Order: sequence, then structure tokens, then C-alpha cells
Amino acid sequence: MTTSSLKLTDRKGCLPAGSPLVLGAGGWNIFHHFGVLMALREQKIEIGAVLGVSAGSLTAAFLTNGYQPEDMIPIFLAMRKERDNMASVMAGLSITDPVSMAVGGVFSLKPFITKMIERHGLKANDRLRILACDYFTREPVVFQGKDIDLALALTASGSPPTVFKPEWYMDGGRPRLLVDGAYYHYNPTEFFDRPAIVSKFRPATAMPKEVKYPIDLWFHMREIFFPVAGNSRHVDESRHLVIETGLPDVAGLNFGISEATCMRMVENGYNTASEVISRAKAEGRLCASVGA
Repeated sequence: MTTSSLKLTDRKGCLPAGSPLVLGAGGWNIFHHFGVLMALREQKIEIGAVLGVSAGSLTAAFLTNGYQPEDMIPIFLAMRKERDNMASVMAGLSITDPVSMAVGGVFSLKPFITKMIERHGLKANDRLRILACDYFTREPVVFQGKDIDLALALTASGSPPTVFKPEWYMDGGRPRLLVDGAYYHYNPTEFFDRPAIVSKFRPATAMPKEVKYPIDLWFHMREIFFPVAGNSRHVDESRHLVIETGLPDVAGLNFGISEATCMRMVENGYNTASEVISRAKAEGRLCASVGA
């Protein structure tokens, strides 16, 4: 099932326990999300529905299936190395239709996503929301509920144009070519009618310190000057609790980053979120939290 509006209510002026969480797009910045989740748990912040975009949708899938951030870190560290596994790379190549090829090429994330879902026992559930985008209309498509095709939703949500093969999807009899949800917005909040907690990333602004292959530098420079999914990132900070993380020398599609840099992102996410949450509590923006 898809929807464009999730009906929730709240006491105006603060974020109550069970507030929704938006996990934004940003590729390998995903490690910042893990640090943010650690801080939310430590500060006893109760989370309700979770909407994920691209890398955020993967995090959301694990989170709503009971995984802790410490569980996710080794999973994604291992996934980062898959590019150097030629058998894995070949598994992602497929013959496709001319339209899909023109939009995203022949390399699909779906074999990797499907394998990940099976290996870790991930299930669609009522807390999980996944955002993808119709390439031709730029309309958002939000997957929710227990009956969605989880592999298709996660693949589409994380497939930016010109990088990965998009996914065809029949939406009520209407064919849609779905690409990365960031093509619509990196951190959308309009699908909740109550304030949300938003974990978002800053784009890279400095030259990379780590590059393994020339294509890593290419994607890094694109993020600075011409982002592959556009640059719709704004969130209303007066309404939502925004936790903005990011390292200036790390781009989302730079697969050449080291494990040390990944852990540096976890630390950055944790420290930033801890500071933001503590400030919000002091200002009375958090109405209640677990254990409060």
C-alpha cells in the first residue's frame, strides 16, 4: 500500500513521546544515523513511526525490526566491502529496458537488498515508511504496511538516477519508474501532521581525504557541485527537532572511505544528537520521554 498522508496528532509546541522519526538520505553517511540512534536511546527518547529515505530507509528497516545501532554497524561495514567482490558486482548487472537503462543504467541494487532482507530476517511492518520518487513526475511514493514488497521499496528508495537501475512499480494500475526518494526530498516531513525528529546530513563541501577509485572522486565532486538526486534538503527547524550531521570531506557515494572514517561518522552522529537533544530538553521542546 502507498499513501501521501499519515494522520497523526500531537500537543502543539513540543514533541511528545512516540514522535515520528525521519531518517534522511545520504549514502554512506548512514553511519551518522547509527550515532544519532545511540543518542536517542541513551536520552530515553521514545520513537513512533519511522520514515526512511534511501540510506535512511535501510536504517529504518533494521530499526523497526528490532535491531540496535550496534548491530547495524558491522552489517554495513561488511556491505561497504562488497564493491571489491567481483562476484557481487556481477550479480547486480542485468539486461534491462531502454528507459531504465537511460535513467539509471544496468546495475541494480535489488540482488543485494533481497539478500540483505533474507539474511537478517527483515519484514515490512506498521511502523516502517519508505519513500521513493516517480522519476517522470517527481511525485513521492510512500510504501507502508505489512504487505508491501520490501525489496522493491528499499531498492527504489536507494537508487539515484544515473547511478543505479530504477524500479518499475504498478501503483493502482499506473506504471511508475521509481528512483531514490531524495529525488523528491532528502528529509521529507510533510507525511506526518505532527512534529518529527529528523536526522539529516550536510552535503560534502571539502575535497576528500580518502579515494580508492577515480569514480569515488567523481561522485564526491558531483555532491559538491551537482548532486545526483538534486539538493532538496530544507526542514523547518521551528517545527521539527533537526539533528544535522556530516563531515565536510565525506560524500555519500564515496565507497572508498575507510572503516575508521565510518566510525568517525558514528561518533559525529552521537555527539551532535546528544547536544541537540540536551538543548531541546532544556528548552522544553520534548514533552516526554521514556523514563521521564
